[in-house]
Amino acid sequence: MSLDLPTRFEVELEFVQSLANIQYVTYLATQQNNIFRDVRFRNYLKYLEYWSRPPYAQCVVYPNALFVLKLINTFLEQHAVPSHDAPDTLLDNVDELPKFLQLHGPQLMNEMVYRWSGQADPAVQGDAPADAAAAPAANQSSQA
Repeated sequence: MSLDLPTRFEVELEFVQSLANIQYVTYLATQQNNIFRDVRFRNYLKYLEYWSRPPYAQCVVYPNALFVLKLINTFLEQHAVPSHDAPDTLLDNVDELPKFLQLHGPQLMNEMVYRWSGQADPAVQGDAPADAAAAPAANQSSQA
């Protein structure tokens, strides 16, 4: 009996598509030993952006996964900094990611549905952040 292991293509596609589930991303950020603090994981997420380009994008069944991937990468680029303890392997300032996803996840999903359907989102009345990844910084400055 031969065990056919999944190909790299299949594994990466499945992981990228799993990012469409905000609850799963929040789980990764809160329960998986600070996986988003790992520089290697950040680099892996950056690498996975190739799924946004043809011919790979046509294989993605859940296009909102690509949006979430881009959102996470943008958040990490803007907020994550090398840790003082281990600058080559760990990142700091990523604690706001799960809070941001929990707070704005449903709104982001609704906006994506409207974007891909080509309709204007009636729930958006100009109070949504222009750059979703910048929202935590705006919230922090207003709380200070």
